[in-house]
Amino acid sequence: MSSEHTTMPALLRLFFKGLATIIPIALTLIIVFWLAGLAEDGFGRMLQWVLPESWYVRGMGFVLGIGAVIVIGLLSQVYLFRKLIDFGEAILDRMPVVKSVYRATKDFVEYFSGENGERFSQVVMVRHPDLKLSVLGFITREDFSTLPFGKEGEVAVYLPLSYQIAGYTIFVPKEWCEPVDMPFEDAVRLILTAAMSRRGG
Repeated sequence: MSSEHTTMPALLRLFFKGLATIIPIALTLIIVFWLAGLAEDGFGRMLQWVLPESWYVRGMGFVLGIGAVIVIGLLSQVYLFRKLIDFGEAILDRMPVVKSVYRATKDFVEYFSGENGERFSQVVMVRHPDLKLSVLGFITREDFSTLPFGKEGEVAVYLPLSYQIAGYTIFVPKEWCEPVDMPFEDAVRLILTAAMSRRGG
């Protein structure tokens, strides 16, 4: 009887360890294959219209999709193409609902993009002088000259919530923020997993 009591918890621990190993890999593969499928369906159909049927091989649409994204990235550095993008954004900015969705999506993507990595990579520990607690977050803004709020010496700090795509933005004196020597990705992982991540410390 005692052996059964010790065996079952051990099996459960092994089961959950197996799930913890499989689920992240499975979710990553599902997302990758889903994106690859979207690219293949879209660009693959375009290739089938252009190329003879015998020339088309499944997977060419995915490769073309990757190439198209790289080309757009290169063109975005060209002045004329940049002006065309700005013109398109100006049109979207005149559409009330579309403007809000587009700007929010663009800001979110730019937040985590490598282009703005230095700007948003400052990990800080916010310590209130009168409270015995600390909160891990990221400085997202130090210049409030274009906003109707924010005092000199204050910074905007984003505090993500664990296991959610959500968080709070607080405005605090800069001296409350203590820089943390931790990579941005490790800090995000630590917060989103409620400090249960074994990486980054």
